[in-house]
Amino acid sequence: MELNADRYARDSWLSAFDPRVKLLCFLSLAVVIAFLTGTDVLLLALAFVLSMAAVSRVPLRHLGRGYAMAFPFILVASLTMLFTSGSGNALAMGLRISSSALLLLVLVSSTPFMDVLWALRWFKLPSVLSDMIMFTYRFIFVILDESGRMRLARASRGFKGGRSLFDREAFKVLSNTIGMMFLRSYRRADRVYLALLSRGYDGKVRTLSGFHVRARDAGMGLTFVIIGALALTQQMGWYVWW
Repeated sequence: MELNADRYARDSWLSAFDPRVKLLCFLSLAVVIAFLTGTDVLLLALAFVLSMAAVSRVPLRHLGRGYAMAFPFILVASLTMLFTSGSGNALAMGLRISSSALLLLVLVSSTPFMDVLWALRWFKLPSVLSDMIMFTYRFIFVILDESGRMRLARASRGFKGGRSLFDREAFKVLSNTIGMMFLRSYRRADRVYLALLSRGYDGKVRTLSGFHVRARDAGMGLTFVIIGALALTQQMGWYVWW
């Protein structure tokens, strides 16, 4: 199942690594970053994350769009810290959330979604939960596809948008579009489910993909362990490298 969200994953340099190792490394580093408070060590963590983004071969525009969606929350959190704890803590909060958000963006952009789910199942995530995530993710694209078809159908009939939602006709068109979109999406989802049943789906998702930990995966794990250890020792004052 190749989805549009995976269009950069196959071309990424990081896609060659075992998704289990990658998921463990990235999430562990995100947890470490969450405990960092010093501006200097957070800047180094952000530099490492940006270097990972650079070598991942994921377009910066794609990462920028994802970061732009998280930026309002980062701004609100930083402003809250600014008025309650001072500028230093506000800067640390912004760096901490930005580093974690960019790190997770690199992870999901450089790893096919089904590989992420496979890794989560390997880490004993309940199959019911993983299947719900998979189908929810899949049906998001079903809804987007149906909305695109309806938008194209309206354009082919000479419909012109751009009017305010307070306009009666525009509001009527919008409400009809939303209702029809969900109706068509429901019908298409039902067809998808019947197609799964016809292929032997019994509540368990099986895959032919197999992954094996290689030397390069061990190297990635060692790199992340070293970075995390250096960040924590710098944070706790056990070791200072400048």
